[in-house]
Amino acid sequence: MAAAATRLGAAGEDFWNTRPATEWNAGDIYRLMNHSPWANSLQATTSLNPNPPSFITGGRNPWPPSGPKCVVTWESALPIRDAMKSALPSVFRDSYVIGVDGIPHMDGRGPSSARRFAVLRGKGKQKWMVHATMSREIIRNSAVYAFGFPRAAAPIDLDLNQVVFETQFGRWIVHAKFQPKAMSYRGTLAL
Repeated sequence: MAAAATRLGAAGEDFWNTRPATEWNAGDIYRLMNHSPWANSLQATTSLNPNPPSFITGGRNPWPPSGPKCVVTWESALPIRDAMKSALPSVFRDSYVIGVDGIPHMDGRGPSSARRFAVLRGKGKQKWMVHATMSREIIRNSAVYAFGFPRAAAPIDLDLNQVVFETQFGRWIVHAKFQPKAMSYRGTLAL
């Protein structure tokens, strides 16, 4: 029983703080990119009325209640860059970069159409909101829509309770929450 508990504890460890990036395996990288303090797996919701009056629809809902499954990743965070073994495009210098993976191709509109809706909001003692100033498509195994937010305009520190990222792709709304206190990499806040 104790051995099983030890194995479970090891599987749940924050490997990014205990092992160098050169020792991360494919499973570690998958976990970091999908289920870590820097990545939120979620399902987009629809911006259309999910419960229209039944006299319009004859009692059935013509719109799906949710959109595609996606992953929202804090792309500018050092552990993400270490896992990807690459730098972000230079246009994102001095920016927090949030990426959304899993949104189907946007009929040629690209991330620039979603940029006007992309915001970061701080929740805590100080409340603030910053709009994305740039966007790009980053290609990995799929298209990742990346949004840049000026670091100077978003005062994020360990005292901030939560940072919320929101944007809209057509009728799909993406809403992800991050906890700065959990986003420590080798003893430093990594954003």
